[in-house]
Amino acid sequence: MKNSISIVTAAFNECPGIISLVNQWLAYGENHPEIDAIEVIVCDDFSALDQYEQLRDAFKGNTRVVILRNEKNEGPGFSFARAIAQAKHPWTLITDSDGQFPIENLDAMLPALWRTETPIAFTFRTRKFDNWMNRFGQKASNRLCNSIYGSSLKDFSCAFKLVNTAILKSLHFDARYMNYSLDHSGKLLETGQGFQEFEVTCTPAPARKRPLKAEYLRARNRFFYIVYLFFSVYLRKKRVIF
Repeated sequence: MKNSISIVTAAFNECPGIISLVNQWLAYGENHPEIDAIEVIVCDDFSALDQYEQLRDAFKGNTRVVILRNEKNEGPGFSFARAIAQAKHPWTLITDSDGQFPIENLDAMLPALWRTETPIAFTFRTRKFDNWMNRFGQKASNRLCNSIYGSSLKDFSCAFKLVNTAILKSLHFDARYMNYSLDHSGKLLETGQGFQEFEVTCTPAPARKRPLKAEYLRARNRFFYIVYLFFSVYLRKKRVIF
């Protein structure tokens, strides 16, 4: 059975890498026997003007590529939500714009999902290429989020997800910045729809180096967001909020 896919991503000063990546995604869709149509939607999060113009001009006239641009820097969560709203195919792949997730990860996912008509594919990484602080934060948030939702996802924060577009568009996402992948996972679990988990490979990359203050702010905001998730789930269970 063939099907069609929208690929959505958020980009900020990613040229020329994002151009090469979009071309890889398009080529994959063209050559895959189970994909009959593909589109790529990139939401540029107010990159430097020359970066945006490179991206825009690279795909000018290509009807399979949609380039959106935020009027100011809004964060990746906002940008993903905007890109998702534009998806037109039955399935939507959410993925990062840094190339860490090879598109070939879909090889195992597509036949398994479409054969069983499972609407959601979560993924997990056996190794995360990042500094020790972010690896620790990922493991801690994974355990906490699974506790909140009563789930057992192996990698709550893995951004690479393939989802039925109608389900995805029915959700209201509210994480603006780094917590967007937690937000996606939590909201999808709340639908009660069936899902499968797939292991994905990652392209090796050097650990990101950030000032200690920046790492502290990221950790603090991650903690605050998980607290928010806890209370939002708890209040819905108690019928205090919808």
